[in-house]
Amino acid sequence: MPKLLPITIALLALLLGGCGLISTQSIYEGFRTQQRIKDAGSPQSPGSLGSYDAYEKEREKAKSTPESSEMP
Repeated sequence: MPKLLPITIALLALLLGGCGLISTQSIYEGFRTQQRIKDAGSPQSPGSLGSYDAYEKEREKAKSTPESSEMP
């Protein structure tokens, strides 16, 4: 029975990932929620995570700008 638990968990994770319940947005929001819980009661830090949409925009902006090492 103890050997069956890790296999069951792995299969469940694959099934959930396959049907879209686990996405990059859900993982990001999970990290964001953990940060809010950890920082509860303290003033908001400037390095706190923003929304997923803002994160995606920043990522796309970074992808579209050329690297400084590529320029001659």
